[in-house]
Amino acid sequence: MDAMMALSPRRMDDAGRARLAERADTPPEMLFFLANDPATSVRAAIAANAATPALADQLLARDTETGVRRVLARKLAALAPLLDPEATERHRRIHWETLLQLVQDVAVPVRAAIADLVAEQPDVPRPLILRLAHDIAMAVAEPVIRGSPLLEEADLIWLVAKPPVPETLVAVARRPNLPEGPSDALAERADGPSVAALLANATARLREETLVAIADGCAAQKSWQAALVRRPGLSEAVLRRLSGLLAEEALRSLLARPDIDKEALGAAPGAAAPAAASGAMDEASFVAAARRGGVSDCARILAALCGLPAGVVLRALERREAPAIVSLCWKAGLSPSTAVFAQMRLAGSKAEELLIQPGGIWAMDKDLMRRHVERLLATA
Repeated sequence: MDAMMALSPRRMDDAGRARLAERADTPPEMLFFLANDPATSVRAAIAANAATPALADQLLARDTETGVRRVLARKLAALAPLLDPEATERHRRIHWETLLQLVQDVAVPVRAAIADLVAEQPDVPRPLILRLAHDIAMAVAEPVIRGSPLLEEADLIWLVAKPPVPETLVAVARRPNLPEGPSDALAERADGPSVAALLANATARLREETLVAIADGCAAQKSWQAALVRRPGLSEAVLRRLSGLLAEEALRSLLARPDIDKEALGAAPGAAAPAAASGAMDEASFVAAARRGGVSDCARILAALCGLPAGVVLRALERREAPAIVSLCWKAGLSPSTAVFAQMRLAGSKAEELLIQPGGIWAMDKDLMRRHVERLLATA
C-alpha cells in the first residue's frame, strides 16, 4: 500500500482526500467513508469513481450539492445499458433504484445530465426513457422525445393526448421522421406552435387529409401559413384550400415556388385576390376585402351576392357573430373555405370554433342557416 493509502484521511488536506477518492484501488470501505466528506470536491470525486460501492452512490444521490448529484447522474446514466429493472443482483438493483431517484431530482441539471447520455441509446431500459420523455423541463424531455429510438408511435400519440406541458407538443412535432399517427393527433389538437413546428418538419409524414384539414384552419394562423407554403409536395387539394385563405405575404411566397401548379392555385377562390378590382362582385373580391379587413366592402359584396340590403349585411358583420356571417356566405353561394376565412377574419373565431368541418362540410344545416338570414331581415 503506497504512502497515501497508509495515511488516515483525517490527516490529509482536501486535495489529498480528493486524489484518494478518485483512485480505482481505494478500498470500498474508504470510498464509503469519503462519501460523507465535508469537502464538495471529495464527494464529487467519489460520485465519479466507477469503483464506488452502490450504497455510497445511493447516499450521494441525496447530497445537498447539485453538482455532486449531477456527476453521479452522468456516471449512472452511462451504466444504464447494463441496468435492468428486474435485476436480482443487489448492486445492480441499487444502482437502478438510485438512477430512478436521480431522474426525479428537483434540480433540472441533474435530470438533464441523464437525458443527454441516454436520449439516443437503443439499449437502455424503456421505463427510464418514458419517465424522461414525460418530464416537465424541456432540457430533459426534448432530447429524448426527439431522439430516442425506444419511443414507439403509441408513446408519441400518448404524449400528444396527455402532454405534461404545452412545450411537449412542439418537441413531438420536431421529431425526425415522425409517423402519421402522431402527426394526425397534433393536427387534431390545432395547437398553434406545435402545428407550425409539424409543418416545418420536412421529415414528418403527413397524410393529404391532414394537410387539407390544417389548410382549412390556417386563415388566422400566420405561423402555419409561413410553414405550409414552404412545405414540399403540396397536392392540388391542399393548394385549392390555401389560395383563398392565405395572407398576402404567404400567398406571394407560394406563388414564387417553381414547383407549384399555378392553375391548381388559381382554380380556388381568392387566387386573384391581390389584383381584385374594388368594384368586382365575386368571391375573389370578397376574399380580398376580408384579407384587407374592409368590413364595408365585404358587406357590399355579400349583399350583392345574397340579394339583401347592404345595411342589413353591414350590421351583421359589425356584430361579428359567426353563425350569421357563415350563413351569409352560404346564402351568397361562397365556398366553405371562403366561409372559414370569413369567420376567422370577420368574426375573430379560433380554429376550434369554426362552423365548417374538415372536408368543407357546413356544420349548420341549410334550414338553420336560412333562419339566421331571415332573422337578420326581421331585425333590420
